[in-house]
Amino acid sequence: MRPRLRRGFTLIELLVVIAIIAVLIALQLPAVQAAREAARRMQCTNNLKQIGLGLHNYHSTNDSFPIGIGMNPANTPTAPQDVSTWNGWSAQALLLNYMEQRSLYNAANFMWAPFPGNSCNWTIGQTVINSFLCPSDPNSGSGKNALVTGGGNLNNYAASFGTDTTGGNYTWNDNDTAHNKQGVMGCAGLFGWCVSYGIRDCTDGTSQTVAYSEWLVGDGRGNTGSRYRGNVEMNDGASNTWYANALTNVAAINTALQTCTTKFASEPASSSATVTDYKGWRWCNGALGFASFNTIQTPSDTQFPVGGCETGAANEAWPNTAWTIGAASAHPGGCNVLFADGSTRFVKSSINRTTWMQLGTRAGGEVVSSDAY
Repeated sequence: MRPRLRRGFTLIELLVVIAIIAVLIALQLPAVQAAREAARRMQCTNNLKQIGLGLHNYHSTNDSFPIGIGMNPANTPTAPQDVSTWNGWSAQALLLNYMEQRSLYNAANFMWAPFPGNSCNWTIGQTVINSFLCPSDPNSGSGKNALVTGGGNLNNYAASFGTDTTGGNYTWNDNDTAHNKQGVMGCAGLFGWCVSYGIRDCTDGTSQTVAYSEWLVGDGRGNTGSRYRGNVEMNDGASNTWYANALTNVAAINTALQTCTTKFASEPASSSATVTDYKGWRWCNGALGFASFNTIQTPSDTQFPVGGCETGAANEAWPNTAWTIGAASAHPGGCNVLFADGSTRFVKSSINRTTWMQLGTRAGGEVVSSDAY
């Protein structure tokens, strides 16, 4: 019998098959990545909705929303009192009891500040709460930004301080070192320093008042000059940036933002660079840069791509005295924003800057059309 010949693939046929498979994979990967990002964005939206539910449950009980930055009677068990904006509990901490975190809320000692020097609240402050982390942010919950011991990057959501660029720090009194005092001041936004606001205070309308937004945390590279857009430029070279309401001088704010962004873009990659990566370091501390932001930079600002700006001393690690701390996200084109009525909307980066500022005020008297954002 004649042997039967078995015909195999030629090299060219094999290469063609491999090329076809590679093309199919290349076509599928963007769709898979888009589907994953859509799921992450939906989870981020749900996180903000949970905060919104907590806010309104809190309001139903207390007839107001929680204060944005709380006053504490003491700093540490051994140190003198330090009643200041950087040592106050955040609105998120006060919401724990309304967000299925009652055990954590009961474990917190609100008679002492949440600052990490307070051993009685050390464990609370380092607790990772998944609903405070955006799954799209590659640095959130990473444990970076360590200070002495413990990790950071624990907070992707911040309460709105509105258009106030002072952080509430313009009434600081350091005359008596035994009792450093920060005067109680309100703000143009919904969550201020030691002042609580409610629905009755949102005369612009709760659907036209920003309550919370997401932001990008720092990249955990310290003051290396990293130009990651979640980092904050310190000692930015700008001046005259403190306004209780930035809408009174938008031109000056835009000039200062340009100065800050220019310096941020030119920072050297060295340890002497004045950049901090502590944005979003803790959810329990209500200070600007930790759990509060202001509506100065537009969401994921493309014109001024910096996480925030501060005019203070070089190599200052803390962003709590920054004059702008912006909303941002890893979602393409903008970020998720929670409004005072409990609704969550995706606000685009292309929103007009003045419109964004107007949405940050609770009682500015501005009329903002719903199609403006």
